[in-house]
Amino acid sequence: MKSKKRGKLSAVVLPGLWTGLLCLTTSGSCLAAPYKLAPGDTIEIAIGGLPDQRNRTQIQIDGTIPLPGGGTVEVAGLTPAEMQSRIEALLQARILRQRLTDGRDQAFVVKPGDVMASVVEYRPVYVSGDVLTPGQQVYRASMTVRQAVAVAGGFSLLRSRGMQPGATDPADLVRDYQSLATEYTKEYFHIVRTSAELDGRDTFDATPPSDISLPANVIASVVQAEKDSLKTSQTDYRTEERFLDDAIKQTDAQFATLKKQQEGEEKGVQADEEELERVMKAFGSGLLASPRVSESRRALLLSSTRRLQTSVELMRLQRQREDFLRQTERVTSQRTINLLKEQKDSNVRLADLRVRMQALSQKLQPIGGSGAIPVNSGELNPDVVVVRRLGQQWDRIPASVDFDVEPGDVIEVTLRPAAARLSN
Repeated sequence: MKSKKRGKLSAVVLPGLWTGLLCLTTSGSCLAAPYKLAPGDTIEIAIGGLPDQRNRTQIQIDGTIPLPGGGTVEVAGLTPAEMQSRIEALLQARILRQRLTDGRDQAFVVKPGDVMASVVEYRPVYVSGDVLTPGQQVYRASMTVRQAVAVAGGFSLLRSRGMQPGATDPADLVRDYQSLATEYTKEYFHIVRTSAELDGRDTFDATPPSDISLPANVIASVVQAEKDSLKTSQTDYRTEERFLDDAIKQTDAQFATLKKQQEGEEKGVQADEEELERVMKAFGSGLLASPRVSESRRALLLSSTRRLQTSVELMRLQRQREDFLRQTERVTSQRTINLLKEQKDSNVRLADLRVRMQALSQKLQPIGGSGAIPVNSGELNPDVVVVRRLGQQWDRIPASVDFDVEPGDVIEVTLRPAAARLSN
């Protein structure tokens, strides 16, 4: 009798312990292990001072990415910090070449502090089941199941119930409307963010468009994504700007030092010329021998040569300073051009989405439809399973809506009656 009770107890306790162990290794609420890079993640390698050497690439199936200047490096299985260290070590002391504005090639020796390797886009997560718009979603840091479902349009009661076939399916119309409304909101805030970036502002108005009705958490997710993009873009631009400003200041300091040196050498040449003239007069009068004349001439030639070398170096520094100024102007102008193009494209998409939403609204009016999805949380509860790859296997992890997801996860959502969940 005791053995049967012990068997029943094991059948209940062991799955709970296994879920707990999975939580310890995968849930953000526990002590999560550092993220390991995998094929599908997008990496950007930037070299300070070389705007043309900014390479963005996706980790290939074999786990490698190409390096600036040639060659590949394996990064799959590394943490972002380990990837930075490995790429920095491989590029250290490598000589890269960049083309200047005047068409000349200039060699650039990579120093450890010049290399910055970062993850700019993680593998997407996938949401399936009883959500409004299932499919692929962009992964964001510290993303939870709740946030992924919100970006997918939220839980859908209409989708969870079988609909009779007919000429017009309200669920499809509502789904399409909500999807267009979400895209409209994304484009709207993208325009607002790029406007703030063009004006040099670090914040923008997060008020949603008045003609759009979406859940607050969906709008908050879109706004946060644009805030993160604005912060990253502004930081990157200002870092590049500071680098060029420091280079100009260093050039100015070298120029000032050489200018003083040139003034001293000019005085030396004048003194040598006067000395040669005095020696030549004395030699003509028979007071000095010819070797003394030769020494004075050599001294004048040497001082004149030094003055010429200093003048050439001053001209080089002046040209270098002009190159840095041109790079500063080019970075600013290229950034402005890119932002204006983004705004133009977003405005075109926004107009197209507005027309399509108006057409769907007219279809929804005869059936009393709207953009809202009626979900009665008192009757249905979400049953969530996260399918995650651990090593060489795919595991199914029962999860709550606050479970932390990772890149590449598949989130399966099923709306079940509360009574059914209790019986399970």
